[in-house]
Amino acid sequence: MADKKSCLWYEKATASIYFPEGHVCCDLCPCMETYARKQCRLTGEYLLDTRATVGYECPLEFKEEENGENVSVSDR
Repeated sequence: MADKKSCLWYEKATASIYFPEGHVCCDLCPCMETYARKQCRLTGEYLLDTRATVGYECPLEFKEEENGENVSVSDR
């Protein structure tokens, strides 16, 4: 019998985050913490240049449309 305070499994949730065309960067992401330091809320990674890049540890899956179909983007 499992302890009532233990967790037996986790449920995965996904969300869509939209960026303006050609401007995918941490600075425009709602997961960016900007109160004291620029830190990703998803990974805890501290970021230096958030206006031009995506963090090294970013877990978001980026897709771009090609002929009406979504294609995963491996190079960010």
